[in-house]
Amino acid sequence: MILRRFARYVVPSVVGSAVTSLYLVVDGVFIARGVGETGVAAVTLVLPLTMAFVAISMVFSVGGASLVSISLGSDDPDRAVSIFRQSVCALMIIGAVFSLVGAAFADDIAVALGATGRLRLPATEYMKYYMMFTVPVLLAMALSTFIRHDGSPRLSMRSMLWGAITNILLDYVFVFPLKMGLKGAAIATGLGQLVTVLACMRHFVERRGVLTIGGVRIRARDIKEIVLLGIPSFLAEVSYSVLMYMHNIEIAGRVGEIGVTAYGVVNYINNLAYMALLGICQGIQPLMSYYYGCGKPEESRKYRRLGIRASMVVSVSFLVICFVLGKPIIGVFASSPGVVSLTYTILNYTNVAYIMLGMNLTYQAYLQSVYMPRRANIICLLRGFVFVKVGLAALPRLLGNAGIWATMILSEGLTLVVAAWAGAARHRDLARAVDADCTPHASERGRSSTSPRCPSRPRDLESRPQSA
Repeated sequence: MILRRFARYVVPSVVGSAVTSLYLVVDGVFIARGVGETGVAAVTLVLPLTMAFVAISMVFSVGGASLVSISLGSDDPDRAVSIFRQSVCALMIIGAVFSLVGAAFADDIAVALGATGRLRLPATEYMKYYMMFTVPVLLAMALSTFIRHDGSPRLSMRSMLWGAITNILLDYVFVFPLKMGLKGAAIATGLGQLVTVLACMRHFVERRGVLTIGGVRIRARDIKEIVLLGIPSFLAEVSYSVLMYMHNIEIAGRVGEIGVTAYGVVNYINNLAYMALLGICQGIQPLMSYYYGCGKPEESRKYRRLGIRASMVVSVSFLVICFVLGKPIIGVFASSPGVVSLTYTILNYTNVAYIMLGMNLTYQAYLQSVYMPRRANIICLLRGFVFVKVGLAALPRLLGNAGIWATMILSEGLTLVVAAWAGAARHRDLARAVDADCTPHASERGRSSTSPRCPSRPRDLESRPQSA
């Protein structure tokens, strides 16, 4: 039963996330072939900003969806609907603001991201048109996450699939026949995200679950709770953006444009593995949150263990594939022998780090699901800010350029030690709380009126609506 339920939620999530990664991969292929390696380098400098948009979306999608699952697990559907509507409303407002800022200050933002010289104009062009679609970019991830938590994991997967197909087709049309360059690639990505949003709406039109679209009154207390629970996911994505930014600056100073291009190609390739690992976490999160809301923390830990094993299988498989077939894969994005050789070196270093990264993401998702965002925040801050900064300050002096690539291994390894400790400590906390009270997180949330109840006959996820 556990393995079947694990597969029911995780497989569509992984497939959907992997398909979403095609946005970046396809952009990379078409940009490399249609614009050139300078275009790849320019977009690489903008990637930290696009990842920041993903981080903002995850604050409300992961934080809000976790509260939705906890509320459903504790038989409080009205609160689940309210949390969902407030999250969507907040993302629409934030997206509109970012679109206006991007239109007005695209060039200044590109320069701040390190786009100088001949990279400045292409980076500005790509970012300006990409930010026109900030609202659908934010909503695409949010809606696909919410409908997954509301019992439609397969529809979530298909929605992302349709968006990716749209992106691929339009990328080809805009970059090659219409020769729109980076502008065309950015518009194709934005329209792909819009298609995902429209496809997700089927869940609400057909009333497949509990969540519905409608008006809502924004409550500061609820927004605070959503943000508090979603901040770890925000920090995880921001830390990834910061990691890329710090590496871009270090590489540009030590290696030059060839290094930035090689690092960009690595990010295009590794994004597939990262999104698959993220898909595992997003797949198990509804299950861990739901059973925590039911007062069954041991069930949550079972899914955490399955998530760790699945992440190891994915990351080790990707490491082997890239080690054997890395250079032919890199050849799709770059043709210069120097770029191919350097990219292959960076790729192998990074893939070793991804083994530990997958486990860290799973621990973070678990701590969010069992209402321990502060410990999840510590993991994210150490992983993306402290350990990376320490590594980039020390390792290049000791190992030369290899120290830049080894920094991620150091950061993820040290983070895994802290994450394992935090997970074990939370296990002990929950065990003590369950012995004392059926609602272990009531005291943590500090208000019994909204704390999930522990129903005598908790609803099983299998009884909730499933998408066709």
